[in-house]
Amino acid sequence: MVEHVGHSPIEATMNLIRDRDWLPLMAMTERPETVQHQLLSTILSMQRHTQFGQRHGFASIRSYQDFVQAVPILEYEDLRRDIETQEVSGEPLLNAERPVHYVQTSGTTGKPKYVPLTHSAIEWIGRYQRLFSYAQWSCVPKIYDGQVLVIAGQSVEGHMPGGTPYGSMSGLMNEKLPPVVLEKGVLPRGILHIGDVRLKYMRIAACALAAHSLSVLATPNPSTILRLLEIIRSDFSCLLEALTVGPRHPIFSQDAAWTEPVLCPVDRLAYLRTLLDDAPTLSLASLWPTLRAVITWMGGNCAVLIPKLRSLLSGETAVIEMGYLSSECLGSLNVEAHENRCIPTFQEHFFEFIEVNDSAVEMVKPVLLGELQPGKKYQVLVTTRSGLYRYAMNDIVEATGRFNRVPTIRFVQKGKGVTSITGEKLYEHQVVEALETVLRARGIVCEFYVMLADVHEAAYTLYLEQPAVPHSFSHEVDEQLARLNVEYRAKRESGRLQALRVALLRAGTAEAYRCHSVAKGQRDAQFKLMRLQYRHDCSFDFLQYLR
Repeated sequence: MVEHVGHSPIEATMNLIRDRDWLPLMAMTERPETVQHQLLSTILSMQRHTQFGQRHGFASIRSYQDFVQAVPILEYEDLRRDIETQEVSGEPLLNAERPVHYVQTSGTTGKPKYVPLTHSAIEWIGRYQRLFSYAQWSCVPKIYDGQVLVIAGQSVEGHMPGGTPYGSMSGLMNEKLPPVVLEKGVLPRGILHIGDVRLKYMRIAACALAAHSLSVLATPNPSTILRLLEIIRSDFSCLLEALTVGPRHPIFSQDAAWTEPVLCPVDRLAYLRTLLDDAPTLSLASLWPTLRAVITWMGGNCAVLIPKLRSLLSGETAVIEMGYLSSECLGSLNVEAHENRCIPTFQEHFFEFIEVNDSAVEMVKPVLLGELQPGKKYQVLVTTRSGLYRYAMNDIVEATGRFNRVPTIRFVQKGKGVTSITGEKLYEHQVVEALETVLRARGIVCEFYVMLADVHEAAYTLYLEQPAVPHSFSHEVDEQLARLNVEYRAKRESGRLQALRVALLRAGTAEAYRCHSVAKGQRDAQFKLMRLQYRHDCSFDFLQYLR
């Protein structure tokens, strides 16, 4: 841990967090099994009078084994009706404590998921952010001495039929940062609500460039950082002009809602002008020499972007794992930022884990937190205070070691039938529905098709065994995917996800693919075509069969 001297507001806040939040957590890490069982008992007692609790006999559950017998493993669609009915009626169907917010995310059907959050869950997000901020501050010298750039979603994107707001988890997390950290933010309030995606990113880029002492850059997906740098490189002269002219420049004056002036110090402007000739090759290190840390996801598919991200940074800039986070729960906390060791949030969520064998999730008997074995991979089930019970996250994590008596974990990937390049969480059946809709409308019959997610290219490629398709075919499928998946649409609009590519395959490719799969170990009689895969997981070379 880094020693700090003096009595700055940051130090005073962090010392308070240490005493109020951090030290109690450290004590709990010495008895995680006890904490987990007490938490489950608390949740069941709290929710026993809800309709769900009465239906599943919460009042008579005395052990984890009773809980498993009483409650099946559930997915969102098993809870959707109760969530939506409860919101309108106000009856305690799932929650004794009425939800005050919902997190919107893509669902397995065309409808988005709305994950309920109670007031106590919102308070937990604040506590989580205090703990994470302390872990960063105690491990990275001067991390919060300068300005902070956080690129997140909107905490409020709309309202449910009953009037309760919904939005993104990243937006809520941003709002719940410690006030002393929020005060250092370089983005004005409201900038993330700009509807024009291109304009929003230009304004974010302008605000970022104006930051003369940026010490922290944080956003969930590293692709957002790379996208921001692309915009700065391609529009550097325009952005520099906007910062010179000020509020009257078109970037800042295109809508009446924008009232926040972007002030760029004279010496900062002078420094930026020295970079003008190098605009096409600017790095994060050259733009912000005082940058101490980048906080982002480093696991799963984001891992392939980390080497590129590091190449753009100074060797003194730390890259900090943001942790296993989702719309349903903040699943892990990075407790040692210099080594990126993350523990499950065992004090807030009850966890079960199903071991993954031979790259497939087998629904065998779940194990509890204390039974995780380093090097093994598991699917995650969570039970929360906000009405999710034995909820299948369709996420795979790996146990990596221990912190005191708590296992450490890292996110590996989404489960079977789901891909996510920049957070869109695209489901196989959405691909099938989107493509079949376009095929029917066009009167085309196509039996063999596979879509591959390319993380390096931030794009999907749809391979079809087909002699020809209309010129607009890829655009039509892309539109259908956006219709079915709200997060796919958002990532496409922001430019973080490239346009869908279509590649036509020669006749006979389907049989060649089947023979390849059988040779790799699939049983011929049980062959099942996975229509949505990651490119790095697919061993079949489609390029050899292109028309």
